[in-house]
Amino acid sequence: MKLKRIAAAVLAAALSAALITGCQSTGGNQFPDPEKTITLIVPQGAGGGTDTQARQLVEAMKAVSGNNNIIVENVTGGSTGTGTNQVIDSEADGYTLLMYGTYVICGTMTGYTDGFEKLDFITGLSMEPFVLAVQTDSPYETLDDLIQAAKADSGTLGNAGATATTGVVAYGLNNALESPFNVVSFNGGAELIPAVLGGHCVAGIFSQSEVLANIDGLRPLVFFGEGHSVLSELKDVPNLADSGYGDLTVPGGCFRGICAPKGTPDEVKNYLADTLEKAYNSDSFQTWLKEQGLLGDYSKLGDFEKYNGEMVEAMKPIIKATGLAAGKYAE
Repeated sequence: MKLKRIAAAVLAAALSAALITGCQSTGGNQFPDPEKTITLIVPQGAGGGTDTQARQLVEAMKAVSGNNNIIVENVTGGSTGTGTNQVIDSEADGYTLLMYGTYVICGTMTGYTDGFEKLDFITGLSMEPFVLAVQTDSPYETLDDLIQAAKADSGTLGNAGATATTGVVAYGLNNALESPFNVVSFNGGAELIPAVLGGHCVAGIFSQSEVLANIDGLRPLVFFGEGHSVLSELKDVPNLADSGYGDLTVPGGCFRGICAPKGTPDEVKNYLADTLEKAYNSDSFQTWLKEQGLLGDYSKLGDFEKYNGEMVEAMKPIIKATGLAAGKYAE
């Protein structure tokens, strides 16, 4: 009897260790395999707001899991569709993840990717407001100054990609104002930032963190989020209503989260979701969110999928109004 009790205790300890270090996939292999790398695909270039958040999150994931085999890979092109499609086409084993965002909803509705229709939802993370900004030595002090000048001379309005959320804002804003701007799409915020700083583009739609990181070179003209920015550096930036354009309806920011290819085993998704939850709640990540003025918007698995469905319904009329919608989303 004593030997049986000892054996039972050893078995219980082994099971507890397995739960702490990983999980068993349906194929019988432990996840994550210490010899394999978990890759978080960012479908934009390095240096933009989405990339910066992905790298901060990965460092937190490493710290809470003890697994250093987690990396970020930037896969650009196709207005975020190329990176999204790479994840969709990857094996559904938990080793390839997508830094998901509202841009994937836009890309799905505009035909660049099957996007949210071919993904499993792991963890929702945050909402980042958008800001329209010009170069600091620009003659434009207000949104109306910029619009009136564009009506006279078709000024350029840049964004992070035609189907990126900032692209939808740019096209939606331009359409609502009867097309005063020449809308120019770049390959992510990392390309848009130097274009505006260098005077090659008159104005741009940026994530708030991108403006904060370049506050010496960019002059914010309007805040697109609800109310006003929580950042002291941007708290006095007027919103659309303050600027006299409160009747315009455009996305106020970009939601971000983590997704996996559709069909990823439940036990793998649960492990990833639990690890991401710990990373999200870590002191380092929470401090970073506050410093960047990002709004925590956490959800997990089924709750994230439901939240995404609500965002999809809210975005449908906006995408359709821009004229960019394709397929069933244009009907």
